[in-house]
Amino acid sequence: MSKLTRAAATSQTLSLAAMEEASRFGVRDADIEHLFLALTLDAGIGGQVLRSLGITLDATRAAIEKQQADQLGSLGVQADSAGGRIVYQETGGYDWTERALAVMRTAVSGDRDGDSAAVLRALLAEPSGLIADLLGPLDVEPDRITAALDDAALLIAEHPNAAAEPPTIHGSHTAFVPADPEAVWNLLADGGRLSEWAPTIGEVAQDAATGRWEARTRTVGSGGKPLKIRDGIRRQYAESVRSERPSHVTWHFTYPDEPRSNARVVAIDIEPAAGGAQLRLSFGWELHASRRRRRVIGALLKPAFRFLCFVQLTQIAGGISRAFR
Repeated sequence: MSKLTRAAATSQTLSLAAMEEASRFGVRDADIEHLFLALTLDAGIGGQVLRSLGITLDATRAAIEKQQADQLGSLGVQADSAGGRIVYQETGGYDWTERALAVMRTAVSGDRDGDSAAVLRALLAEPSGLIADLLGPLDVEPDRITAALDDAALLIAEHPNAAAEPPTIHGSHTAFVPADPEAVWNLLADGGRLSEWAPTIGEVAQDAATGRWEARTRTVGSGGKPLKIRDGIRRQYAESVRSERPSHVTWHFTYPDEPRSNARVVAIDIEPAAGGAQLRLSFGWELHASRRRRRVIGALLKPAFRFLCFVQLTQIAGGISRAFR
């Protein structure tokens, strides 16, 4: 993966999680504390280092709420600083603050890779002191995080194959979920709960005779905006084609009213990880074309398919994460 691709993927993933966390506090500008929260959910080195030091999503949320309460108290203001539920998908107009953007720019400057480890290093060096203050209640010094990042970088340098990409990255993505693997599997394996995490799925019902799950395609998008859905794809069939408790699920989605449309396959591996579960997701389309035409189409549309798969995968990963936050 190139530096540009890695940086874009990291920015997309962290932006979604940070703005979701900002929405819990009723603000539209995601700041560096929301970026730090997003890093606790990161599946890469940055998130793994934080969680190995006990810096989890719940602990960081509590530290931020305490920090905000203390700041208000110093001004003589008594107010509830506890966050609510995530409303990002129901609202709109979110953006980064300038200092958060500066951190993201620093993470890709010079020889920095733009991955989550680079973002975390840039965040620790951010001059406002907010992150250092935030780490106080977490009982972790910034130097300890930096040392853990250095150790991880050394390990990767000594064992490069451990950090190598799979032979193909088309349609693959890793994510971290702050929940027990069993709970994650219970969510993903239950057809009646597809709407809780699958981005295109709305209302779901099971056919008593066939056992098949039938869903209505979601008609409202992020921020409550109505989506234009053509008649042929308003209805979907969802079939569980592989389910191994508590480590794997595969779902197959088709549009019965548009039989020549491309079927979609979502496969998710679930593994235990510090503070939750690590997911390996894959997404792909089954093209309605001859084998020869599929090769031609694949060659011509590979960049577009790669981007669309990445969008789908980050939306799926975000939906799973939100279900436990």
